[in-house]
Amino acid sequence: MRRKSLVEKLGVSPDMLNLAEWPIVDTNALDEVGTEKYQNRKQAVEMYLQDSATLSEISEVTGIEKKEITRFVERCLKVDQYGEILGFRALNPGLHLKSYEREHLPKVNASNYTGAFELLLEKFTDLRDWIHEKALATKKNSLEITYSVKYMHKKFLEKCKELGISPSQYPRNTEDQARRSLERYVKKLKVRHFGNEHIYGEIAAMMAKTVGRGEKNYTTNFRPFSRVMFDAHKIDLILTIRYTDPDGNRVKKTLKRIWLLVIQDVSTKSVLGHLLCVKPEYSQMDVLQCMQNAIHPHNPMTFTIKGLMYPEEGSFPSLSIPETQWAVWREFWMDNAKANLAKNVKDKLTKTVGCFINAGPVKSPLRRAFIERFFRILEVNGYHLLPSTTGSNPNDPKRKNAEKKALASEISIEQLEELTEVMLAQYNVEPHSGNSGLNPLKAMRDKIQRGILPRILPEHRRQELGLLIVSKTVTVQGNLSKGRRPYINFEGAQYRNSVLSQHAGLIGKKLTIYINIMDVRSVRAFLINGSELGPLRVSGKWAKTPHSLETRRAINKLLRTEKRKVFLASNDFIQAFRDHLASSKSKGDKNWYAHEQRYQQQMEEIKQEVATDLHEEEANVILGTDSYQVDTVFNTTNVIKQVDTIEELEDGWDEFFKPMSF
Repeated sequence: MRRKSLVEKLGVSPDMLNLAEWPIVDTNALDEVGTEKYQNRKQAVEMYLQDSATLSEISEVTGIEKKEITRFVERCLKVDQYGEILGFRALNPGLHLKSYEREHLPKVNASNYTGAFELLLEKFTDLRDWIHEKALATKKNSLEITYSVKYMHKKFLEKCKELGISPSQYPRNTEDQARRSLERYVKKLKVRHFGNEHIYGEIAAMMAKTVGRGEKNYTTNFRPFSRVMFDAHKIDLILTIRYTDPDGNRVKKTLKRIWLLVIQDVSTKSVLGHLLCVKPEYSQMDVLQCMQNAIHPHNPMTFTIKGLMYPEEGSFPSLSIPETQWAVWREFWMDNAKANLAKNVKDKLTKTVGCFINAGPVKSPLRRAFIERFFRILEVNGYHLLPSTTGSNPNDPKRKNAEKKALASEISIEQLEELTEVMLAQYNVEPHSGNSGLNPLKAMRDKIQRGILPRILPEHRRQELGLLIVSKTVTVQGNLSKGRRPYINFEGAQYRNSVLSQHAGLIGKKLTIYINIMDVRSVRAFLINGSELGPLRVSGKWAKTPHSLETRRAINKLLRTEKRKVFLASNDFIQAFRDHLASSKSKGDKNWYAHEQRYQQQMEEIKQEVATDLHEEEANVILGTDSYQVDTVFNTTNVIKQVDTIEELEDGWDEFFKPMSF
């Protein structure tokens, strides 16, 4: 049979006839006789497929019979179990391509049982499906567990009885009743399906599905800030907090959940911004703060720990490389944590920063491997060296008496912030293997000097960045027949101002409000046509103390419980909340109390900064007028509102643009 006829008979595509891409055999692993056989067979197949000689001529040159030549060609054109062409591998002496196929099941006292188990499963497909379901947990709505061979063999024999297999028939007629055959079959089955999470666990299944295939399914980015990665890590450390409880006692407690949020540049491995969070779980507000810290130029920290300082080589990109100030990224990689996928976070990334979001597959940290490695470096070279560390695992000897050590050493959150600041700065100036030995700052500086510049936020947009400002559409409430002036509801509280309360025609109309999530005592309201209605202030027990949106929601949650009476008896919901946290025995509440302490301290600092600015510009304070056009049911009225510059500054709206350090 000529080459063309054989190829047409086998239905082989032209791509499979490219001999240069065929897999070969390592002849160094063969003996002299085996090597000679392989070389002769290979030469015969090449001559046949290249159509350079007749079968008789090929047989004369290689010493192989004519019918064997075509058989060898057919073997080479077959595919293996992975769908790859066998090629010259099929010519390996002693290689069997076809397993033994038995025609009849063995009888009692048979001497040969080869292929009997495979034949049994071919005849009884229900039995084969049952083995697969028990070994791999493939059945839907199953318990999703795999069973041991010992248990499976017992149920296997019961299944054989149900299928009508008598004691004189295989496998019940053998000494071990096919136990070893079942064990070998299950072992091969698990090897073939090693990516099944029910066999080796979720981590092994995730590894098998995402890595090791020899392919990279995303492009490499060389431009700084082109792609950044965000992740949060729970630090292996216990801190100490001191406070005064409602009874006036000075209390010292420990904090066990401290989160470090970090944004890193993929191209250079530089740390762009970070945030420490002491709450039991970080929230969308913390994610937005971390983003804001990464975009705003970094403010150098004043250290209180003796001997602590920034490295001489530099610290953070925005401090060491002026070209990176106000740089923003094009692609934001993160995991699928609930806080990361919040609507406010996604809106700020896409609409304000103007970037793409890549959350990646669920439970696939290997797509963010280098940031996971970064957290390990921080732990091993930093946090694990502190006396109150909890170690890397429950069996780590470093975690012994960690809580007692924390109370003795009294490491505070402020001290941890300073240590973290220096460790991150040191990381940015240490040589990195991912940068061919260059440190992250050096790698970024070199690329910028070569003209590979990041995307910079224009100056006119910097004061409008507002990552901590969220918007919401609300309906104006009120009742003319009951004398209730117009107001709006937001998160369980009423907001109003003198303009809104005087215009009953706005009842039932929609307003857009902008909320500074760091201080929700006031919001800015706009009419549907875009005209500003001015700041609306909260009324009642919410108005006295600054509080964040997150704190408001936590208090509202407590107001729906048995704690309601305690809050209603107080004149200040926020102070009642702090008293509740201080007296609570819950470990999570201690973290919340530490967060509230840091928040209060931050707001005091902002207040002092505002007071200082006002004192410096006291001579320039001017009373201005703003005009708002309000459409009522009666007519269109121009409302003139006098605005005090000092009151506007006290709202805190000019300060939310500053990076938040907590």
